[in-house]
Amino acid sequence: MPVALGVAAARGPAAARSAVMVNFAQAVRDHWVHIFVPLGFVIGCYLDRRNDEKLSAFRNKSLLYRRELKPGEEATWK
Repeated sequence: MPVALGVAAARGPAAARSAVMVNFAQAVRDHWVHIFVPLGFVIGCYLDRRNDEKLSAFRNKSLLYRRELKPGEEATWK
């Protein structure tokens, strides 16, 4: 009998699964900050890169800031 699941493991596989789900829910409830903060950071990085790719089509084409690049000069932003 696994010690981590306690009495639920002795009652059968359905009770053990239920105990694991309760333990998982309790872990999420206790550590939600440690889950959602890194997840928000990763999602934010993804959205930032996607937005940069979308806006790269307009690079150096603004009527207000448009200018000719010097020979060998790289794009103003990447």
